[in-house]
Amino acid sequence: MVILKNIIIFLFLLILSTGLSSCFQDFEPDLDSVPVLCMNSEITPGERITLFLTRTWRWDEGDQYKIDVEVRDAEVRLIVNGKFRELLIPDTVRNKSYPVSPYPEIRECYRGDYVPASGDEIRIEAISAEYGEAWAETKVPYPVPIDRIEIKDASGMADGDPTGFPANSEQCRFDIAFKLAVYFTDPGNEANYYDLKLGSSPIVDTEDSEAYFFNGWPDFSGEPLFTEHVSVLESAMAETSGYTIFSDRQINGKSYPLRINYSSGLFYYRNPLNLQEAKEYGITFRLRHIDTTYYRNVISIWEANDAIIGSLGGVGLANVIFPYSNVSTGAGTVVAYAVSEKTIPLVDIVEATGIVTKSR
Repeated sequence: MVILKNIIIFLFLLILSTGLSSCFQDFEPDLDSVPVLCMNSEITPGERITLFLTRTWRWDEGDQYKIDVEVRDAEVRLIVNGKFRELLIPDTVRNKSYPVSPYPEIRECYRGDYVPASGDEIRIEAISAEYGEAWAETKVPYPVPIDRIEIKDASGMADGDPTGFPANSEQCRFDIAFKLAVYFTDPGNEANYYDLKLGSSPIVDTEDSEAYFFNGWPDFSGEPLFTEHVSVLESAMAETSGYTIFSDRQINGKSYPLRINYSSGLFYYRNPLNLQEAKEYGITFRLRHIDTTYYRNVISIWEANDAIIGSLGGVGLANVIFPYSNVSTGAGTVVAYAVSEKTIPLVDIVEATGIVTKSR
């Protein structure tokens, strides 16, 4: 198998080097381009709809995050289940990802009062005197619950005095490794798509208690659903890690455990007053039931950035891959998803290692 992979890689590099041996010439394309509306929104049950409405820009205008591309004078109509509901009006919203995000802390947007629910068919229409019209449609999914989380193969060691854990009076550091199986059941009623997000509880750091976890980088390589979009050739040559998006085509209508490995992690814990907040601190799993557009958009981005076809397109040996869009102008995405979440306390993982005596 290793020999076969080496042969494939050699042939690919030979073809690539042959294609690149042609002459190059620098040029600046002077192409006419008419700006059109760009719509971006993530719709989820129970939250007001926020639409970011901008316009496309020519390549030589500058950095998209430094030039002004906001569209502030549009009429934005919200249609729900085939009936006009309201006009979305200009507003501002705080950027939750700031300062990591390249966008400013306060972003301009359009918002309304309607709160969508699962099953709603949403259509957003925008009309601008300067940039024309755009529309997009999606259907809000139903949440798919996380049934349970099981701890597998937990091991570790304690640095400090864990006596009486989890109600110990001394700060203790636990160096742990473990595997988790996140069970859910696919509805099986239609083609379904998912995305798994991981986070942690807010750090507990008070005078009375302390709990935080770091260096716990999850390894998704043991979960085959996360690489179902990767071909055999690409698995040998392309980047396949970091994606947690998948479909139900292999598990339709079945219960399934998503496998996540933590090879190492440090958990600091102090809880002399046996406070519940510290005991509940843990890793939170968010299973997002996403619409088709969300799935196709992420897959298209992977194809453009990491897949072989995208690499070939980048050097002129294949068609360029553009991100998938469900907006009528081809710019942006209006997507929907529903979230279910469950937290596995770090206290439970430490107890599963056997390095402390269960006291609860």
